Amino acid sequence: MNLRDVIGMGIFGSFRSYEFIILFLFRLFYTTMLSEMKEIYEFGPYRLDVGQHRFERSDGITNGALPEKAFQTLVFLVRNQGQLVTKNELLDAIWPDTAVEENNLNKSIHAIRHALGQKTGKQKYIETVLKHGYRFIADVRRVDSVDGPTTAENGYVAKKARLSDHKPLPQSKSKRFYVKTAVAVVVFGALASGAWFITDRLRATETPMPSASLNSEASSSRNAATESIRSPAYDLYVRGKVKVASENREDTEAAIKVLEEAVAIDPNFAEAYAQLARGYNTMAFKYSSDSDRKRLHENADVAIEKSLALNPDLAEGHFARGLILWTNTKGFPHEQAIQSYKRSLAIDPNSDETHHQLSMVYAHIGLVNEAQQSLKKALEINPNNTMARYRIGVYKTWQGKFDEAVSVFKTIPREVSPMLVDRSMAEALVQTGRLSQAETLVDDYLTRYPQDEGGSFTSLKALLLAKAGKQQEAEDAINRAIQIGSGFGHFHHTAYNVASAYAALNKPDETVKWLENASERGFPNYPYFEVDPNLNNVRRHRRFVEFMTKLKPEWERFKALV
Repeated sequence: MNLRDVIGMGIFGSFRSYEFIILFLFRLFYTTMLSEMKEIYEFGPYRLDVGQHRFERSDGITNGALPEKAFQTLVFLVRNQGQLVTKNELLDAIWPDTAVEENNLNKSIHAIRHALGQKTGKQKYIETVLKHGYRFIADVRRVDSVDGPTTAENGYVAKKARLSDHKPLPQSKSKRFYVKTAVAVVVFGALASGAWFITDRLRATETPMPSASLNSEASSSRNAATESIRSPAYDLYVRGKVKVASENREDTEAAIKVLEEAVAIDPNFAEAYAQLARGYNTMAFKYSSDSDRKRLHENADVAIEKSLALNPDLAEGHFARGLILWTNTKGFPHEQAIQSYKRSLAIDPNSDETHHQLSMVYAHIGLVNEAQQSLKKALEINPNNTMARYRIGVYKTWQGKFDEAVSVFKTIPREVSPMLVDRSMAEALVQTGRLSQAETLVDDYLTRYPQDEGGSFTSLKALLLAKAGKQQEAEDAINRAIQIGSGFGHFHHTAYNVASAYAALNKPDETVKWLENASERGFPNYPYFEVDPNLNNVRRHRRFVEFMTKLKPEWERFKALV
């Protein structure tokens, strides 16, 4: 038994001297200051007790406990009631000296809204200030039990001071509080220093200095904690987001796989659900038969609902909703899809892919100038968006600038999306009279992909046969294209090629029938129908004139809408 043990046993029994003194002084400080340190707020039926770390309703109803970071976020917002709190301010306050994704803040806001019973679209307590941050807008009362009389209300005993004029919650304390605080700090510091000096002298003879290896381990531990902030779910999400944007089958299937893993790891990852919804939708729209299409569309609907339930103000969520809306399953509601994309851009105007997809809707309904403006914004934000560059050529085609379109398509790697790139190139080659080159491209594709989802290449084959005067073979190809293509999201392009083939065969009634089909299924492109040389054989026919006369007011209404 050494001197330290003797002193420890003689003075404090089983307690070590230094720890006992610190504990004693802390308890003295705590009991002295407790009544002065209360920080309690009330709003609606809720009470927020910061000191006791308690959030509750007066009626006992609960929507679940708040996670730690969500509780801290609520305290920060309530303390700044009525004031705009930026996202950066919240991230700095709740996660100081730590690099975290904005998704962490989104989760906290969602948890608070859920605990407050705040439904999607309602902003009773927390208001979202788009592109900036949040504001706590409910009327807040600060509860002060130190000075003055008390009153009973809702089961609480407190003196209430109503906040007004949307000023930050008062942070000041009474004069008595500061006096007590100063005295307690001085006494606590003096006694603690003395206790530390005595016991440190005793400990110096017994405790070895920490080794370099221990310091290294501590440093490594801190580094590991920092590295864990960027979770595996986030890495999977980024990988899936890149792959799903390519729109080809192989990458889309791979994207779905990694995004499903991401939401399995983190079921509250709103952004991952949004991109997963896009993947399901792409598979359903372009590559799936009837047996799988319904399931994939349902999966997409479920994923987008989860995404927006987790974060109603998520730009990626409203972007994905626009994609899901603009499908054959939903009937191609062009206006609603445009609204979803615009809402997404109001939240995040720097999303190149949202500008890109918005341009595609504009172009399909004949608003090519507006489409090109959106495409320009997309490429200014991200010049590496290959599919946006590809659609420059598509829009050139729909303006009748066929040679320029061919030049653009030559710069796009075929493997990015063979179905889209090869089809568009073949269509432009037909328009420039290079039929043999177009036929080689079509035959090559059908050899590699004989299933021809959507029937677009089979319909191009029909057009080439019709232009070659092979009527029976052309009609056989038409029937096959319709058989294998019906139900696919992009069938409107197949229907348009079928109409063009019938025009080449000089069958105006069949031509108009399939133009109507294309228009009703997502491609009412009035300006292109006006300039497309493939339709010249029927342009003066009564049914074609009637069809165009009927289509023009719809196009003008779209222009007015934009």
